[in-house]
Amino acid sequence: MHPTRGYPVTLHITPVAGGLRRRVDFLVEQADGRIEDDEAWLCAIKTVELLSADEARELVEETEPPRR
Repeated sequence: MHPTRGYPVTLHITPVAGGLRRRVDFLVEQADGRIEDDEAWLCAIKTVELLSADEARELVEETEPPRR
């Protein structure tokens, strides 16, 4: 679920080797809806961001489904 809008989204998070300090950033692709098909993902309109490890962790924590 989108953390502020409340509707389903699909996130793909990919680590990207960093720059001078050998840090790892994360490429985050986000598309509206629950997309499970690879071909549908390729055709989906996505937003793309580059996040730090802390920002990516925060995003995952915000979008995790609640534990039962």
